[in-house]
Amino acid sequence: MAYTQQAAGTNVALYDTTPFLALTDGEGAPSRLKTVEDQVAIARTGAGTQHNFWRLCRFPADARVKKVELFVDLASGTVDGGGASSALVFEVGVIFSDSTIDGTPANYQNLQPTTVGVTANGGSTTAGTAVAIGGTSANWIFGTITANTTTGAFGAKIGDGPVFGEEITFGGVGTTYGAPLYITQTPLTEIFNFVDGSGNVLDGLGYFDLIVDTKTVYNTQPSAGYNLYGRVSYTA
Repeated sequence: MAYTQQAAGTNVALYDTTPFLALTDGEGAPSRLKTVEDQVAIARTGAGTQHNFWRLCRFPADARVKKVELFVDLASGTVDGGGASSALVFEVGVIFSDSTIDGTPANYQNLQPTTVGVTANGGSTTAGTAVAIGGTSANWIFGTITANTTTGAFGAKIGDGPVFGEEITFGGVGTTYGAPLYITQTPLTEIFNFVDGSGNVLDGLGYFDLIVDTKTVYNTQPSAGYNLYGRVSYTA
């Protein structure tokens, strides 16, 4: 039986070029993966107010994010017991660290990168900007997650315990943030187009946190508070 190759992946095609093109670590070539984990307690009423938010998982601002996961550990019942059409919705993005001692520049501390300057697959001629939390054009690069109103919190049950979780890495794939490969192989500071006057991507912008914001409040509050656990895997 004859076979015909239909297409080659972006990085495979680059490896096949002549002369040989050496890809860089984390951008097509293998790289050592780093993982940061965190956990924050959410009170029973915590997501009952729109735009209440939580921050967790501090990681370098120039990280190439490979995977983002969120889990909750509500022991019984559901995070939102109401109708699916108005269930709790979280939106997830990144925000500059609020620390004054970790190297994040003072003019970026506690500000949220925006979609200004971000276009799919390669940035824009407009430099990136940052605004107060939840301000105009604030990023939600990892999209939204909606509570499951019938069984558990988000997504499918993990193992035999009461923990539920969901990977959200590609929640923002599309016209704003680009294709999956672009999101996972491009430093976040480049995705948001933080550049100097000569158009070079800025180095040394410190750290980002995940920001998890209440976009749509509970239809029905849960029976108890719960922990929100986050995990970010990246290369830098």
